[in-house]
Amino acid sequence: MELWTALFLGFAGSFHCVGMCGPIAMSIPRSSSRFFILTGHALIYNSGRILIYGLLGLLFGLLGTQITIAGFQGWISIVLGVAIVAAVLMNRFYKNHTKPIPFEKFTQKISTYYGYLLRKESLPALFGMGILNGLLPCAFVYSGLAVAVLTESPSHSMMYLALFGLGTFPAMYFMYLAPSILSLDLRNSIRKLVPYLAFSLGLFLIVRGIALQDLYLPRIIAESVESVCVFPGTN
Repeated sequence: MELWTALFLGFAGSFHCVGMCGPIAMSIPRSSSRFFILTGHALIYNSGRILIYGLLGLLFGLLGTQITIAGFQGWISIVLGVAIVAAVLMNRFYKNHTKPIPFEKFTQKISTYYGYLLRKESLPALFGMGILNGLLPCAFVYSGLAVAVLTESPSHSMMYLALFGLGTFPAMYFMYLAPSILSLDLRNSIRKLVPYLAFSLGLFLIVRGIALQDLYLPRIIAESVESVCVFPGTN
């Protein structure tokens, strides 16, 4: 995957961040109203978030290297694409579904530590809050990780996720700098566009996997039908 796609994916996904992580960004302590101080705080906070994205990218890149060596990259691309599409459809038609209990417990722990650092009101605490934000379960980050698994090398995967995080920075920055710049209604409207982007990403991964495995679907379907059907006059 080209690295520029990470910036695009991150920027497009930042609309999701505006809705989901915007309130978190606005909770960052504002000890001053001066532009340069606020910008410095935003840079420190988001550096922690981008760092953890890069480390997650490295981890998944190491996994992806083993998958590539085993020759399963195409099939993994298809499986991940199907999973993303299925998740989008599930969120669309089953809005009241609950998250798995381990996710809920993990999110609660992150929130507890976040609140502890929030009361510290120091620059290291600000950096730590960014790291914790990066660890929060996020469907769109998972989409970025799905792409990272399929990149060329662990270092490429790490760079991909770091650039993905960098792509989300503008939205998070402006939400912190000027919380009223985007109204709640506008943020909710923007969030409605995100599932379409995720759905498109899922379809792309499926098509990419088919191309990597050199699959010709009409032929595969025809052979599958022939294998299960008994035609008159055949043995």
